[in-house]
Amino acid sequence: MRSFSALLCLLSSVSFTSLVTAQELVFYNWEDYIAPAVISQFEAESGHTIKVLIYDRDNERDTVLASGRAEGIDLVIIDSVSTRLFGKNALLYSQQKTFPDFKDSIQSQWRDSCGNYGVPYLWGTLGIVYRKDIVIPAPSSWSEILSPRAQHRQHLSIHLDSNDTLAPALKILGLSINTEKTDDLKAAYKLLLEQKKHVTTYNYIISYNANPENAEKIHLALAYSGDQQVLNNAESGDNWGYVVPKEGTSIWLDCLAVLSSSKHKKAAAEFIAFINRPKIAALNAEYLWVATPNIGAFEYLGAEFLDDETVFPSQNTLDKSELNRQLSSMSVKQRNRIIHQLDNQ
Repeated sequence: MRSFSALLCLLSSVSFTSLVTAQELVFYNWEDYIAPAVISQFEAESGHTIKVLIYDRDNERDTVLASGRAEGIDLVIIDSVSTRLFGKNALLYSQQKTFPDFKDSIQSQWRDSCGNYGVPYLWGTLGIVYRKDIVIPAPSSWSEILSPRAQHRQHLSIHLDSNDTLAPALKILGLSINTEKTDDLKAAYKLLLEQKKHVTTYNYIISYNANPENAEKIHLALAYSGDQQVLNNAESGDNWGYVVPKEGTSIWLDCLAVLSSSKHKKAAAEFIAFINRPKIAALNAEYLWVATPNIGAFEYLGAEFLDDETVFPSQNTLDKSELNRQLSSMSVKQRNRIIHQLDNQ
């Protein structure tokens, strides 16, 4: 895995008095996973600056956080399962100590999922992004990336993750995405090995397409709700669509957490409070085209956004889908072996 890269966001002018207490917050995040206007508004209002460090795999992020190489990072976007795990291991700062509980602004099921060590950020689904001008008709099943049509072979991006990479195969087999049965995982691995010959890259589609040389190579990709918006913004067009396959999918929740090692916890708390203002939460959600758990934000969200089933899935989709849950260490090891073998065979 390549090392993470730094991206300096827009820096706003601040007064001399604000510079006295201004701090730089280092924010570890997916690429293009916060609206630039949110950062610039926070910087202008607070006097602090935000420096964003990028990761493009959950496993990469978790390795950095667990290895001691996270010194200097203040804030991180982290999935709800890992939030609870790293919180128990004292790597994340307990937000009960000094942070608002947001009980009046964030729905309880989302707060419970992040626990005491994170504030719910955004939620969504795992699905398929596809080139609308090339993939006709639109994909409707996980089979279309597991066993793609001839014209789409060698035009697939499947990012590697110990949960998400296995999800399409498990759903096609009629199995739970959270299964811990060895035979289930072996069956999924067999399908992923068959898929491998059709895969162009195991890099995350947004990172892969950021290289202009790769822009026309991918027709379909394993991705998250909202990724189509990032891809379309990058291309200043509307070429990319997103679907949740008919078999159902996984539902994810990302949390915003502060590292225990952060030396800027007060400034980090200011940022978390800022991003949970209803208008700011709405601005961020609509820019990324991803669902917000912030109740107050709904007043400021447009009808097109609220009615979009790629953002807020239908009840039928939800009924066939599952929230990611914490797995046993044995199951995690087996899944990690599968990912390692796919990456290295």
